[in-house]
Amino acid sequence: MKTEIIIILCEGPHDVAFLYRILSANGIKSNGKLMIKEFPKPINDLLKTEVTKTNVDDINIHEVRDVLLPYKTMNRDNNFFLLYSMGGDSQIISRQKLLAEISSFIPKENEISSLPENTNLSIIYFLDSDKNGISNRIEKLNDEIYEVLSIKPFVNHKEIFKFNRLKLGAFIITGADNENGKLEDILLPIMTLENEVIFDNAKSFIDINFDIDRLVKKFDNAKSLIGIVGQLQISGASNSVCIDKSDYISEDKIKVNTKCIEIFTYIDSFT
Repeated sequence: MKTEIIIILCEGPHDVAFLYRILSANGIKSNGKLMIKEFPKPINDLLKTEVTKTNVDDINIHEVRDVLLPYKTMNRDNNFFLLYSMGGDSQIISRQKLLAEISSFIPKENEISSLPENTNLSIIYFLDSDKNGISNRIEKLNDEIYEVLSIKPFVNHKEIFKFNRLKLGAFIITGADNENGKLEDILLPIMTLENEVIFDNAKSFIDINFDIDRLVKKFDNAKSLIGIVGQLQISGASNSVCIDKSDYISEDKIKVNTKCIEIFTYIDSFT
């Protein structure tokens, strides 16, 4: 039986939590309790190597933070999904490091491979467009990948580029205009639906109490809104936990949302 190992690189834990909800709504199950040795080769060896880094005494705190482990893992039959929280543009080196690790499993000509014959590897980049536009975001991603593989794989997003037995993909997250935007542009309409009063009250709270003179870092209205409504259900939780567990997001909403359908259809095309 063919095994597909699909590595999904997200910018942050919020993205991972939302993709996890989308995949779960479409029948893909968490396998967080799966033993590392039970993951298919060669990804089990990579995970083992990364875990080992956290268990030795002679590395510093910075090196511990650089350990490349998935935030969540899931599977459907022999399709394994590893969701990583990698950071944004400031964490390009971490993404390149993981790409180099994964691509090293792809056998070169006349080389004995650690990649089983019936196993394929995929890497999908999930990145916010922000105000850059899809083409600009893809251009920067191509440059990032070129430094590792000497190829520029993408003309546009939502493509699949085959590099020997490694498939590469990219999904640029946009809002309603399908050109600019970020995760919250998809997330907030879903959460607000059927909860309009709660969200209106939360918006009023922000408008009344926001004081730029007390601002510690850059203000993000959408993230603050998610945090406020999330606390009504899960006190003290981070936004990613609220996205992961709150009932503002439901399976029924995900299954009819155009953006969620688009995201799942693209991920599923790698299986």
